[in-house]
Amino acid sequence: MRAYLSFELRRLVRDLRLTLFTVLGPVVTYLIFSGLPATGDRLEGLTATVALMVGLAGYGAMAGVLSVGSAVAQERAVRWLHHLRVTPLPPRRVVTVKALVSTLSAVPALVAVGVAGRFQHHVELSAGRWVALLVLMWAGTVPFALLGLAIGYGLTPQLAQPANFLAFLGLSVLGGLLVPVAYFPDALRHLAHALPTYRFAELGWRAAGGLAPSPSGLAVLAGWTVAFAVLAAAAYHRSTARR
Repeated sequence: MRAYLSFELRRLVRDLRLTLFTVLGPVVTYLIFSGLPATGDRLEGLTATVALMVGLAGYGAMAGVLSVGSAVAQERAVRWLHHLRVTPLPPRRVVTVKALVSTLSAVPALVAVGVAGRFQHHVELSAGRWVALLVLMWAGTVPFALLGLAIGYGLTPQLAQPANFLAFLGLSVLGGLLVPVAYFPDALRHLAHALPTYRFAELGWRAAGGLAPSPSGLAVLAGWTVAFAVLAAAAYHRSTARR
């Protein structure tokens, strides 16, 4: 398992295009929208500049995680999974390693948007809050890594890419990463609170405010994590069983 983890980490480090894609988009968007006059309001108990910083950091992190996860559809096309199938690695460990490596692709976006917030918009948090923000949001990407794997293992490369995009866009918008849920109608606000994207961003909002994660938020994330893990493991098993 260590050899496979080391192999996947090397592959991730070499993929500079992914890092640029997941960093530039959210940083530029944050710099544009966080400078608007309306950002004097408060959102999620924070100044709008800080709340938007967290939301767009989550947006970039989620983009990276889903992109790495769904790239396994290409691996299936070249029968890489069939080679893994003949190794001693059980499906559970293969999915675990791939999910862990996928979550690491979130770190550049989280750091880059945080740096932009600190130096461009003078976001001031204590060192402890910055660390908590990074660690909690990195941990919060686990369900999205598993979702990306479920898409990649379950669909062909032609279908995985649009499915990945639709999942990313839908969850980002409905979960409040791009548009604050405070502006949503009541029905959509209740829906947002049940989605993993809102609870993912909530980890960052609460960390920036010096608060511990909410039990309800952790419960929602845990439920989605289990559901996506089951889907990813089942999709992996089916994909390697096909001839």
